Amino acid sequence: MATEGDLIAERYKLVRKVGSGAMGTVWQARDQLLRRDVAVKELLVRTGMTELQTDEARNRAMREARLAARLHHPNVISIYDVVEYEGRPCLIMEYLPSSSLADLIAEQGVLPVGTVARIGTQIASALAAAHTAGIVHRDVKPANVLLTGDNVAKLTDFGISRADGDATVTAAGLLAGTPAYLPPEVAQGEDATFASDVYSLGAMLYAAVEGKPPFGTDDNAVALLHRIATEEVPPPEHAVPLTATLVWMLRRDPKHRPEAKEVQDALGALAETMPAEMPAPAPVPAEPVEEAPAATAEAPDRRRGVAIALVLGAVIVAVIVVVYALNQPQPSGTAGGPSSTTRATSTAPKTSTTTPAPTTTSTTNPPATTTTTSSVTTNPPADVATQLVNAINDYYKLMPNDLQDGWNRMTADYQQNKAHGFAGYQSYWQQFSAVSLANVTATLPNTVTADITYTYKNGGTTTEHTTFGMVQQDGIWKIASS
Repeated sequence: MATEGDLIAERYKLVRKVGSGAMGTVWQARDQLLRRDVAVKELLVRTGMTELQTDEARNRAMREARLAARLHHPNVISIYDVVEYEGRPCLIMEYLPSSSLADLIAEQGVLPVGTVARIGTQIASALAAAHTAGIVHRDVKPANVLLTGDNVAKLTDFGISRADGDATVTAAGLLAGTPAYLPPEVAQGEDATFASDVYSLGAMLYAAVEGKPPFGTDDNAVALLHRIATEEVPPPEHAVPLTATLVWMLRRDPKHRPEAKEVQDALGALAETMPAEMPAPAPVPAEPVEEAPAATAEAPDRRRGVAIALVLGAVIVAVIVVVYALNQPQPSGTAGGPSSTTRATSTAPKTSTTTPAPTTTSTTNPPATTTTTSSVTTNPPADVATQLVNAINDYYKLMPNDLQDGWNRMTADYQQNKAHGFAGYQSYWQQFSAVSLANVTATLPNTVTADITYTYKNGGTTTEHTTFGMVQQDGIWKIASS
């Protein structure tokens, strides 16, 4: 086992141990040739390991190096070299003064939704790049996400990743991945896919906003795997307005999950609407290993401190502005359907252009988007039942492209407590490409039922029977409950 001060490959001097786990130890080191800090990941080769197990450790190191070398992405830890030290493989990696997302969750319990959305956006971007390169990470979890003091999140540990064309190098009986964040198909023994990474990312973000992963962290791995493989994910309670996106990512059927790029877009759009509160833990200061470089590095650190103070002041002002704006009436426009429950299947995508209006009243009222006071008074009013049916039909004709107009067809209480604000409303509707209605029926005085079929952007569909409570405000029927 290496110790502080050892020189690896006659070049990398170990400064201090920064972490360790079942698979090895990570050191901060100094590259004597290029005069830069690096991380050295010393892979564990225990006394008594068989030749097969030793070869597995070496293969794991080479695998991680090869796969990471295929990625050049700002949210992926770079690998520079692979060397051996006393018969043990060592990865020479980018050194990032940071703490892990697991550390942050342990310290704070639950994290603000805006923080989680920003972290999720960056890691989804990293996964999108990996998937484009044909790489399945297979072990997305909080401990493998590093957070810096300047709001950067990076994905690390591609040690059990799999690339197209690679043979599996995991020994028989060794679980490839962390049970608490495994998707159900992997828990059932199937191979991991790109969709499996998306599920694991969803489980990780779920843990960040709820304080624990969807099925907990049972010490009994077999019991935990059984729950993951057979049970539905409990709906998150503190994730608003992330709820719809998380539910989408955590769907049991991999075909109904979004791609990593879609997750990046959905979380990115949400993050842009929320206060910039990214309380990443302060990085552990590196110990100086060379006098001249350490001295010259202090001035930029002080300037960074001043910059951070200025940014924090700006953030406070921004938060005040955002809070004020969110409490103002939304401008008139076009919008999509309500996120009426915490299940992704409870909101509807864009209405099919062939969705029929009620045949008995389709010619008695002008379209809702062009109705004016004068036009209402020049046409005989439809009966209340027809008005209710038309209100729901007209609403879903806007979905998912006319979100602003749809937003104005909901009561203020429904907007905030069911749709979870306009940001949550937008995030929800981004997962759908179309919606269609059938069996739209009104029951007086103010109830409408309908069978709603939602089409996801990946082609999957789901149908729900929904009951709406309607309220008339300013002469317009608005959705008040569902």
